[in-house]
Amino acid sequence: MTQSFKTKRLVESALMIALSTILSFIIIFRLPFGGSITACCMLPVILAAYRYGTKWGLVTAFAFSLIQGIQGIAEGTFSAASLGVENGVFNGGFFSGSPLLASFGIFLLDYIIAFTVLGFGGIFRNRIKNKQLSLVCGILVAGLFRYIAHVISGAIFFGIWGEWFFTQEGFFAWGQTLVDMFPGQSLYIIYSLIYNLSFLLPEVVITAVVGFLITKAMPRLLDKKDMQQYSK
Repeated sequence: MTQSFKTKRLVESALMIALSTILSFIIIFRLPFGGSITACCMLPVILAAYRYGTKWGLVTAFAFSLIQGIQGIAEGTFSAASLGVENGVFNGGFFSGSPLLASFGIFLLDYIIAFTVLGFGGIFRNRIKNKQLSLVCGILVAGLFRYIAHVISGAIFFGIWGEWFFTQEGFFAWGQTLVDMFPGQSLYIIYSLIYNLSFLLPEVVITAVVGFLITKAMPRLLDKKDMQQYSK
Protein backbone atom coordinates (compact mmCIF):
# COMPACT_ATOMS: atom_id res chain seq x y z
CA MET A 1 0.00 0.00 0.00
CA THR A 2 1.58 3.26 -1.12
CA GLN A 3 2.00 6.26 1.16
CA SER A 4 0.05 8.47 -1.23
CA PHE A 5 -2.94 6.13 -1.06
CA LYS A 6 -2.81 6.01 2.75
CA THR A 7 -2.63 9.78 2.97
CA LYS A 8 -5.49 10.35 0.54
CA ARG A 9 -7.68 7.78 2.28
CA LEU A 10 -6.99 9.23 5.71
CA VAL A 11 -7.57 12.84 4.66
CA GLU A 12 -10.71 12.07 2.70
CA SER A 13 -12.16 9.96 5.52
CA ALA A 14 -11.40 12.68 8.05
CA LEU A 15 -13.25 15.17 5.88
CA MET A 16 -16.21 12.80 5.60
CA ILE A 17 -16.29 12.38 9.38
CA ALA A 18 -16.16 16.14 9.83
CA LEU A 19 -18.99 16.63 7.32
CA SER A 20 -21.12 13.96 9.01
CA THR A 21 -20.50 15.63 12.36
CA ILE A 22 -21.56 19.04 11.03
CA LEU A 23 -24.69 17.57 9.45
CA SER A 24 -25.57 15.86 12.76
CA PHE A 25 -26.02 19.32 14.29
CA ILE A 26 -28.64 20.22 11.68
CA ILE A 27 -31.73 18.79 13.35
CA ILE A 28 -34.94 18.54 11.32
CA PHE A 29 -36.89 16.90 14.13
CA ARG A 30 -35.94 15.74 17.63
CA LEU A 31 -37.80 13.19 19.77
CA PRO A 32 -38.27 13.75 23.52
CA PHE A 33 -36.22 10.74 24.70
CA GLY A 34 -33.40 10.89 22.20
CA GLY A 35 -33.16 10.26 18.48
CA SER A 36 -33.52 12.84 15.76
CA ILE A 37 -33.91 13.31 12.05
CA THR A 38 -30.84 15.09 10.71
CA ALA A 39 -29.66 16.51 7.40
CA CYS A 40 -28.29 13.14 6.18
CA CYS A 41 -25.48 12.93 8.74
CA MET A 42 -24.94 9.24 7.90
CA LEU A 43 -24.27 9.79 4.20
CA PRO A 44 -20.66 11.08 4.16
CA VAL A 45 -19.41 8.22 6.36
CA ILE A 46 -21.28 5.69 4.23
CA LEU A 47 -19.71 7.19 1.09
CA ALA A 48 -16.27 6.69 2.64
CA ALA A 49 -17.19 3.06 3.31
CA TYR A 50 -18.33 2.64 -0.29
CA ARG A 51 -15.19 4.17 -1.76
CA TYR A 52 -12.63 2.38 0.43
CA GLY A 53 -14.32 -0.85 1.44
CA THR A 54 -16.09 -2.22 4.47
CA LYS A 55 -13.03 -2.71 6.70
CA TRP A 56 -11.94 0.89 6.32
CA GLY A 57 -15.57 1.97 6.43
CA LEU A 58 -15.97 0.38 9.86
CA VAL A 59 -12.85 2.19 11.08
CA THR A 60 -14.19 5.49 9.77
CA ALA A 61 -17.64 4.89 11.22
CA PHE A 62 -16.12 3.92 14.58
CA ALA A 63 -14.30 7.25 14.73
CA PHE A 64 -17.59 8.98 13.93
CA SER A 65 -19.33 6.98 16.67
CA LEU A 66 -16.85 8.26 19.25
CA ILE A 67 -17.57 11.83 18.22
CA GLN A 68 -21.30 11.17 18.46
CA GLY A 69 -20.79 9.68 21.92
CA ILE A 70 -18.82 12.71 23.08
CA GLN A 71 -21.56 14.92 21.64
CA GLY A 72 -24.14 12.95 23.63
CA ILE A 73 -22.13 13.41 26.82
CA ALA A 74 -21.83 17.15 26.16
CA GLU A 75 -25.59 17.39 25.67
CA GLY A 76 -26.18 15.81 29.08
CA THR A 77 -27.54 12.52 27.78
CA PHE A 78 -25.94 10.61 30.64
CA SER A 79 -26.80 12.95 33.50
CA ALA A 80 -28.73 11.54 36.46
CA ALA A 81 -31.74 13.69 35.55
CA SER A 82 -31.75 12.52 31.92
CA LEU A 83 -31.45 8.90 32.98
CA GLY A 84 -34.20 9.20 35.57
CA VAL A 85 -32.00 8.03 38.43
CA GLU A 86 -33.76 7.91 41.80
CA ASN A 87 -31.93 7.24 45.06
CA GLY A 88 -28.86 6.23 43.11
CA VAL A 89 -30.69 3.53 41.16
CA PHE A 90 -31.43 3.49 37.45
CA ASN A 91 -34.66 1.78 36.39
CA GLY A 92 -35.30 2.13 32.70
CA GLY A 93 -36.67 -1.14 31.37
CA PHE A 94 -35.23 -4.63 31.39
CA PHE A 95 -32.21 -3.20 33.20
CA SER A 96 -32.43 -1.87 36.73
CA GLY A 97 -29.36 -1.09 38.77
CA SER A 98 -26.17 0.92 38.59
CA PRO A 99 -26.44 4.23 36.67
CA LEU A 100 -22.81 3.73 35.64
CA LEU A 101 -23.55 0.39 34.00
CA ALA A 102 -26.65 1.86 32.37
CA SER A 103 -24.61 4.76 30.98
CA PHE A 104 -22.02 2.35 29.61
CA GLY A 105 -24.70 0.20 27.98
CA ILE A 106 -26.40 3.19 26.39
CA PHE A 107 -23.07 4.59 25.19
CA LEU A 108 -22.13 1.23 23.68
CA LEU A 109 -25.44 0.46 21.95
CA ASP A 110 -26.79 3.91 21.02
CA TYR A 111 -23.48 5.39 19.96
CA ILE A 112 -20.56 3.03 19.40
CA ILE A 113 -22.45 0.13 17.79
CA ALA A 114 -25.29 2.17 16.27
CA PHE A 115 -22.90 4.41 14.31
CA THR A 116 -20.05 1.97 13.67
CA VAL A 117 -22.41 -0.23 11.64
CA LEU A 118 -22.63 2.59 9.10
CA GLY A 119 -19.38 1.11 7.84
CA PHE A 120 -21.45 -1.62 6.19
CA GLY A 121 -22.92 0.97 3.84
CA GLY A 122 -20.65 -0.11 1.01
CA ILE A 123 -21.10 -3.88 1.19
CA PHE A 124 -22.94 -4.02 -2.16
CA ARG A 125 -20.40 -2.09 -4.22
CA ASN A 126 -19.06 -5.27 -5.85
CA ARG A 127 -22.35 -7.16 -5.79
CA ILE A 128 -24.77 -4.85 -7.59
CA LYS A 129 -23.76 -3.49 -10.97
CA ASN A 130 -25.70 -0.24 -10.76
CA LYS A 131 -23.61 1.98 -8.49
CA GLN A 132 -26.47 4.17 -7.26
CA LEU A 133 -28.60 1.13 -6.48
CA SER A 134 -25.73 -0.55 -4.64
CA LEU A 135 -25.28 2.58 -2.52
CA VAL A 136 -29.00 2.78 -1.70
CA CYS A 137 -29.05 -0.91 -0.70
CA GLY A 138 -26.01 -0.32 1.49
CA ILE A 139 -27.72 2.63 3.16
CA LEU A 140 -30.79 0.51 3.87
CA VAL A 141 -28.71 -2.31 5.38
CA ALA A 142 -26.64 0.09 7.50
CA GLY A 143 -29.86 1.77 8.61
CA LEU A 144 -31.35 -1.59 9.57
CA PHE A 145 -28.29 -2.49 11.65
CA ARG A 146 -28.44 0.88 13.37
CA TYR A 147 -32.15 0.39 14.04
CA ILE A 148 -31.50 -2.99 15.66
CA ALA A 149 -28.90 -1.45 17.98
CA HIS A 150 -31.27 1.34 19.02
CA VAL A 151 -34.16 -1.08 19.55
CA ILE A 152 -32.09 -3.28 21.85
CA SER A 153 -30.93 -0.24 23.82
CA GLY A 154 -34.44 1.20 23.97
CA ALA A 155 -36.00 -1.97 25.32
CA ILE A 156 -33.29 -2.48 27.92
CA PHE A 157 -32.79 1.06 29.15
CA PHE A 158 -35.85 3.12 28.17
CA GLY A 159 -38.73 0.65 27.88
CA ILE A 160 -40.30 1.77 31.12
CA TRP A 161 -41.50 4.92 29.35
CA GLY A 162 -43.64 2.91 26.94
CA GLU A 163 -46.94 3.19 28.77
CA TRP A 164 -46.51 6.92 29.30
CA PHE A 165 -45.56 7.41 25.65
CA PHE A 166 -48.53 5.53 24.21
CA THR A 167 -51.14 7.11 26.50
CA GLN A 168 -50.22 10.76 26.00
CA GLU A 169 -53.04 13.07 24.96
CA GLY A 170 -52.96 13.54 21.22
CA PHE A 171 -51.29 10.18 20.55
CA PHE A 172 -52.91 7.81 18.07
CA ALA A 173 -55.98 5.97 19.36
CA TRP A 174 -54.18 2.65 19.02
CA GLY A 175 -51.69 3.71 21.70
CA GLN A 176 -53.96 2.61 24.54
CA THR A 177 -54.75 -0.54 22.58
CA LEU A 178 -51.05 -1.44 22.53
CA VAL A 179 -50.80 -0.86 26.27
CA ASP A 180 -53.74 -3.20 26.83
CA MET A 181 -52.45 -5.84 24.39
CA PHE A 182 -48.86 -5.92 25.66
CA PRO A 183 -48.80 -5.64 29.45
CA GLY A 184 -45.64 -5.55 31.50
CA GLN A 185 -42.20 -6.00 29.95
CA SER A 186 -43.52 -7.00 26.54
CA LEU A 187 -44.49 -3.35 26.08
CA TYR A 188 -40.83 -2.38 26.42
CA ILE A 189 -40.04 -4.08 23.12
CA ILE A 190 -43.09 -2.71 21.29
CA TYR A 191 -42.30 0.78 22.53
CA SER A 192 -38.69 0.57 21.41
CA LEU A 193 -39.62 -0.82 17.99
CA ILE A 194 -42.10 2.00 17.32
CA TYR A 195 -40.20 4.83 18.97
CA ASN A 196 -36.94 4.19 17.12
CA LEU A 197 -38.73 3.57 13.83
CA SER A 198 -40.42 6.98 14.12
CA PHE A 199 -37.15 8.84 13.65
CA LEU A 200 -34.86 6.34 11.97
CA LEU A 201 -37.16 5.38 9.10
CA PRO A 202 -37.40 8.99 7.83
CA GLU A 203 -33.67 9.44 8.44
CA VAL A 204 -32.77 6.39 6.35
CA VAL A 205 -35.26 7.20 3.59
CA ILE A 206 -34.01 10.78 3.30
CA THR A 207 -30.40 9.57 3.29
CA ALA A 208 -31.14 7.00 0.57
CA VAL A 209 -32.97 9.51 -1.63
CA VAL A 210 -30.33 12.24 -1.22
CA GLY A 211 -27.53 9.73 -1.70
CA PHE A 212 -29.10 8.47 -4.92
CA LEU A 213 -29.68 11.98 -6.30
CA ILE A 214 -26.24 13.32 -5.39
CA THR A 215 -24.36 10.34 -6.79
CA LYS A 216 -26.54 10.35 -9.91
CA ALA A 217 -25.50 13.96 -10.50
CA MET A 218 -21.89 13.31 -9.44
CA PRO A 219 -21.16 9.63 -10.20
CA ARG A 220 -17.45 10.09 -9.44
CA LEU A 221 -18.36 10.09 -5.76
CA LEU A 222 -18.91 6.34 -6.14
CA ASP A 223 -15.60 5.65 -7.86
CA LYS A 224 -13.92 2.73 -6.19
CA LYS A 225 -10.62 3.70 -4.63
CA ASP A 226 -7.86 1.14 -4.32
CA MET A 227 -4.12 1.33 -3.88
CA GLN A 228 -3.43 0.20 -7.45
CA GLN A 229 -4.48 3.67 -8.59
CA TYR A 230 -1.58 5.14 -6.64
CA SER A 231 1.09 2.57 -7.40
CA LYS A 232 2.36 4.18 -10.60
